[in-house]
Amino acid sequence: MNLITKRKIFIWILLTLNLLFAYIIGYSIPRFESEFAYFMGLVLIPLLIILNYIIIDRFYYYIKNAQEREKK
Repeated sequence: MNLITKRKIFIWILLTLNLLFAYIIGYSIPRFESEFAYFMGLVLIPLLIILNYIIIDRFYYYIKNAQEREKK
């Protein structure tokens, strides 16, 4: 496998883990018995969005570099 394919697989694994983590958060928040149970969601959901942005940005960077190398 070439390097860009390995990187694509790595990025997709990161996205899958991130979405799995988001599912676990969404599934567990209603089951908390604390009076501050929803505070965890208010903190973690924006962090997940930021992490998704970073992962997608890195994926775009890898693809852009691979296309530039192919042109040369």
